[in-house]
Amino acid sequence: MSNLNDFLKEYSPILYNCERPSRYIGGEFLSTKKDFSANRTKILLAFPDKYEIGISNFGHKILYHIINQKEDMLADRIYAPEKDFLELLNKYNKPLYSLDNKKPMQDFDLIGFALQYEMSYTTILKMLEMGSISVLSCNRKEGEPIIFAGGPCAYNPNPLSDFIDLFLIGDGEEVVVEVANLYKKIKHLKRSEILEKLSEIEGVYSPVYSPKRGKVKKRISPLAFEDHPVSSPIPHSQSVHDRATVEIRRGCGRLCRFCQSAHTNLPIRERKKDDIIKLAKQYIKNTGYDEYSLLSLSSNDHGKIEEIIEELNKHFKGTDVSVSLPSQRADRFSVKLGQLIHGIRKGTVTIAPEAGSQRMRNVINKNLDENQIISATLASVENGWDKIKFYFIIGLPFEKEEDLEEIAKLLEKINQKCKEAGYKLPKITCSISTFVPKPFTPFSVCSQNPPDKIKSKISYLRQKSAHLKNVKLNFHNPIISQFEAFLTRGDKKVCNFIYELYKKGSYLESWEENVNYDTYYKTAEECGLDINIETAKEYSYDAELPWDVIDAGVNKEWLKNEFSKAQKAESTIPCETKCSNCGVCNNFKTKKSLDA
Repeated sequence: MSNLNDFLKEYSPILYNCERPSRYIGGEFLSTKKDFSANRTKILLAFPDKYEIGISNFGHKILYHIINQKEDMLADRIYAPEKDFLELLNKYNKPLYSLDNKKPMQDFDLIGFALQYEMSYTTILKMLEMGSISVLSCNRKEGEPIIFAGGPCAYNPNPLSDFIDLFLIGDGEEVVVEVANLYKKIKHLKRSEILEKLSEIEGVYSPVYSPKRGKVKKRISPLAFEDHPVSSPIPHSQSVHDRATVEIRRGCGRLCRFCQSAHTNLPIRERKKDDIIKLAKQYIKNTGYDEYSLLSLSSNDHGKIEEIIEELNKHFKGTDVSVSLPSQRADRFSVKLGQLIHGIRKGTVTIAPEAGSQRMRNVINKNLDENQIISATLASVENGWDKIKFYFIIGLPFEKEEDLEEIAKLLEKINQKCKEAGYKLPKITCSISTFVPKPFTPFSVCSQNPPDKIKSKISYLRQKSAHLKNVKLNFHNPIISQFEAFLTRGDKKVCNFIYELYKKGSYLESWEENVNYDTYYKTAEECGLDINIETAKEYSYDAELPWDVIDAGVNKEWLKNEFSKAQKAESTIPCETKCSNCGVCNNFKTKKSLDA
């Protein structure tokens, strides 16, 4: 199509009849459109979720920025359309197309899917189908795009190994450029030869070509200033995060034993204060956003977080530009930081105790005590915040009934302390999720509580906290958590399950309303699998695990030792304070980088 008018004319019957057509027209302010006919390696970045989710994803923004900086490369975008739009594409016999160039998916050299959430797996297959690309990698013919994928879920590539040609493990900034550069040199070869040669790049895993170096090592990228975007496409309609994002830190030395991101993103790398300030100023100037987020797994662990926000507040004084941080560490919470973040506008302070009892906080290695949680909450209330959000997890390994009761008791103590100090009780919202065992964590070998048991725990918690009128409990659906656990630890047998689900119409299942529970259980049974048995299974570190083909850097013996310490409710000192000897720095010949 020569221009946007031609596109609108051709697709007007579809756009006029779908909900929120702004999701599908592209041409957003600050989007990039290069000459598609030029001799460039053409890469389509695919996000298997709705437009408003995908366009906010910071990993996608980084790759879009890095690729389009290269003169000989082109990056375009595509997100998973709603069902009504897919039906209209079928009705009018139109393929799924990219947003910037309005080109069919099959016109690209490489298509890269973001693997952020296990429940999006069938959406990937449907997007391939709607792009007229063979769903099964073994059926792809010469000339079909190379399908790659990366992100958190790539650390166990087995469930998607029949559909994805190549998995990029770890940080993507450097490896995606290396893949594109090599592809340009060898694209004249047969498809199988291209895949074999691309699989030789460090950090690239091919389900077909066994790694010549044994395990596939994850890639670790420095937080280079030039790799960080200072602009990104501004969505036509509201997205989940309408703000500028500056990544201030990658990795987390807290090493909570349930958290995959903490273990797979090591070593800790902090961006320098001056670079963070420059990036935030440029991003706001370029985009016109009135909010910026300082992104990290634990943002207030950055050694100079108060100095950073203080200087940015001075720069943006009188402009109504505000700052947001992800959830606060109660042991690093300060009234000054809270005032710097919220100023006059009092939002919600978010704190993540994860567990109610000290024993359970030791089990999960939270390195947090009750006094720190209560003190952070009281300091917030004293300084004018009347909304507090807490994160908890239930169904954790070695959890007892009294540990659940301690959640309610903790909330009760907070209320009591507020009354004693003469404060008005804050509105407290507790977001409570179900434990999901994740690869490359000390708890990866643990069983998951079945949904019925979790439902019983939910009922118990509601009963114990019913008298706390200022407290609202929000629980994640335990059945969805069970499906997530089934997929995240799955082996090759799960491929067939995903394929059968896709053929039955499963799509956009990252949205709970689209999930049919009976279809999941029955399809698993047809594939010779039992979801209840698989999720209740306990693994052993002495056996080969489904994800052992990947090397995330953390020694298995260290994970085993951390599991043993969890059994004894012993915690490990954060690696910012003292090296925990997890193995990452030695195995990858690297080291943590703090802005000291």
